[in-house]
Amino acid sequence: MKREVAESIMKAMKGVEFAITQLDDAIRTIEDENERKKMLLFIAQLIHEFHMKITLPVVQYFPDLHPDVPDSRDY
Repeated sequence: MKREVAESIMKAMKGVEFAITQLDDAIRTIEDENERKKMLLFIAQLIHEFHMKITLPVVQYFPDLHPDVPDSRDY
C-alpha cells in the first residue's frame, strides 16, 4: 500500500468517526430503551469492524498513522 493511499484512507476514517459520533449522539436521545440499545450495539459492532478491517491493516504498513499516535505536524 502506498503512503498516499494510507493517508487518504485514514483521513476518510476521521470523517467516518465524526459521522458516527453524530449518529451516536442522536441515537442516545431515543426514548425507547430497547430500540436505543439495539442501535447502539450495532454502532459498537460497526466501529469494531472499521477498526479491525480498515484501521489496523493500514497501521500495519504505517504505524505512525494510528489515530492514537500524536502527529508531530500538529505541534
